Amino acid sequence: MLARRTAAGELGAFGELVRAHEPALRSMLRRLAGDAADDLAQDTFIAAWRAAAGWRQDGSYRSWLYRIAWRQFLSYRRQQRPTEPLEVVQDVGMDNGAGPKAEIAQAMARLGERERMAALLCFAEGYSHGEAADIMCVPLGTLKSLVARARRGLVECLEDEQ
Repeated sequence: MLARRTAAGELGAFGELVRAHEPALRSMLRRLAGDAADDLAQDTFIAAWRAAAGWRQDGSYRSWLYRIAWRQFLSYRRQQRPTEPLEVVQDVGMDNGAGPKAEIAQAMARLGERERMAALLCFAEGYSHGEAADIMCVPLGTLKSLVARARRGLVECLEDEQ
């Protein structure tokens, strides 16, 4: 397994993991953090390489990377001025103009960061509530509340558009 070889310090195996997970990770970060996504993805992979020996193999490698990415995002946001909003961009595969995908992207951008991440993990990435709670390092009940608020916010925003 590539993750085990990476944990043993094999750089080539880590390169293969990066190639396998980079597109999905960058896409998720783009929807979460906008223009900062590329830097955050790079920081995530650097942190993953440094912590490779600590991967406990109790979940998927992708989940572990997403947990690191979430922490990198939180650290990045703490360094920003509190009044500086993120410019969240649409995913590469989304429409550039009007349409359902563009409306959803705009609605997602209006959510708070924690709600947006919970929605991305559960709605877009297909994680269970338990898995998403592990990635975000929050209790399951908190994650469920975040998902409920995200769903409510998305519905309200999309209804306003019509």
